[in-house]
Amino acid sequence: MSKIAKALEKAHQNQTSSEFLNASAYQDKAPSIQQKPIVYTKTRIHSLSSRDLEKFRIMTAIEDPDITDYYSLLRTQVMSRTRGRNQNALMVTSSIPREGKTTTAINLALSIARHAVQTSLLVDMDLRNPDISTYLGLDQRHGLTDYLINDISLDTLLVHPEGMENIVVLPAGKRSRESTELLSAPKMNSLVHELKTRYTDRYVIFDCPSLVNNPDALLFSSYVDAIILVVEEGNASKDKIKKALEMLNGKDVVGLVMNKAS
Repeated sequence: MSKIAKALEKAHQNQTSSEFLNASAYQDKAPSIQQKPIVYTKTRIHSLSSRDLEKFRIMTAIEDPDITDYYSLLRTQVMSRTRGRNQNALMVTSSIPREGKTTTAINLALSIARHAVQTSLLVDMDLRNPDISTYLGLDQRHGLTDYLINDISLDTLLVHPEGMENIVVLPAGKRSRESTELLSAPKMNSLVHELKTRYTDRYVIFDCPSLVNNPDALLFSSYVDAIILVVEEGNASKDKIKKALEMLNGKDVVGLVMNKAS
């Protein structure tokens, strides 16, 4: 058994927020317990590129069952720590950039959407450097910034990636240098509450910027129920990880995801 597998097994047994977790929608009609397919009548449908999915290691393009099982374990642990406490608004972040937080956020949302009684909404909150549209090949011209700045209706901004059942995406839209001001506006807090409470069977996964040297993620952390911190092995220093956890002191950190472990 590898080091990461042992760490994951220990995390699963202990169920404490200090242990490592597993690594690597606005819906038009909520599904029943039998998970009937959702019919999207308002949300835009977007065809995906298998090349992009494979390039960015998105789970729909992964055929290795060992890898998909890791994400299933991650989903199980996250849900076991949040469902009983009605925590369905989750923030995914990292201490520094390029640790795999976006890939983790997308694959966690996909794994949750595959659950028998859950749907998921994936929101790109990295308004300075949005990646979800790139990873999924979505139109980067429209998204959350249109809602916050121009009062564009969310119904026209949400996207359902074709072939990904029970998941809807809210892209970030155009890059914004005023991201901190946008995220601190009362409209943003109201939006999170709306996304969280509209459907009881839905998890909302927010892909947020890294914490260190960027105020946006720390600001946004006050809006969500729980936080997942992605750590890439050999990338961020212990001091950076420690600083990130200190910045989140008092917040509900569900756990840490060890990414790209050897």
